[in-house]
Amino acid sequence: MDKHFSWLNKLFLLAALVGFIVAIIDKIVGLGLGASWGLYPLGYLRFTWTCLSFVAAISLYQMAGAKAPKKAAAKKRKR
Repeated sequence: MDKHFSWLNKLFLLAALVGFIVAIIDKIVGLGLGASWGLYPLGYLRFTWTCLSFVAAISLYQMAGAKAPKKAAAKKRKR
């Protein structure tokens, strides 16, 4: 299961990076790459924020999952 979360983490991080780069290019060049679909640089940045939020949530879940078995094993040893 940890492999799946690691893969998702990398996927969302890559999507956020691509969205951020597209937003910067669209803002600097001003071509309106997605204007025909209603996508503007702010929309790309919001997508980037959403992806980074998923990355943070998955990372915190992985960190919490890694600490939980160690605590349970330590309690069993003390008994």
